[in-house]
Order: sequence, then structure tokens, then C-alpha cells
Amino acid sequence: MKIRTPKEPQHVKDWIRSIEQMSSKTPGVKWENLNVWYGLELPKYLWAEWKDELKPAGFTWQKFLRLLKHRTDAVLLWYKGVYTWEQLVEKIVELIEGPMGQEIAKKK
Repeated sequence: MKIRTPKEPQHVKDWIRSIEQMSSKTPGVKWENLNVWYGLELPKYLWAEWKDELKPAGFTWQKFLRLLKHRTDAVLLWYKGVYTWEQLVEKIVELIEGPMGQEIAKKK
């Protein structure tokens, strides 16, 4: 499977930033994980870009979501500017093509 790196979705970072600004600032509660997944903007973007490659490999939208949750750390690092877009995509592709991705893809 050949998964290309799509254009970096600045609109997704902007979306996460807007959610972050609206979220509660409860002391002791880390909202970061929720903020990056709220609205599923990044998964929607990547699915639209990659579904033609992923579907023949056994992925559905639901399986794709199930797999992506395991890269919340990488998504946070990208959002915070620690990872480049290319590094994030590389981490996600490694997950898709690795043992976990293959296991999830073949489950019914």
C-alpha cells in the first residue's frame, strides 16, 4: 500500500486551537486529548485523502478511527509544533502498515 503525504491541514490546527480556547480551564484536568479529537477533524481529513488506498487493505472509517486513537501522542506533538506534519504522517503510516494496523484491518 502506498500512502502519500497530503498537504498539511492548517484548518485542522486552527480548529484545535479554537476548541482549546473554548474548553474549560479546570485546574488539574488536561483537555489536550479531547481537544485534538473533538469533531474528528484530523481523521476526516486523512480519511478523505487516503480512503482509496485504505479500503482495499480492509480499513473502514470505524477501523481507521480505532487505529488513530493510538497516535494521540503524535497528534499532540504535531499540534504543539514539536513534530512536523511529515513526522506525524510517518508515525500514522507506520501504525497503519505495522502489526496493529494489519490486525485491525482484518477484523470483521
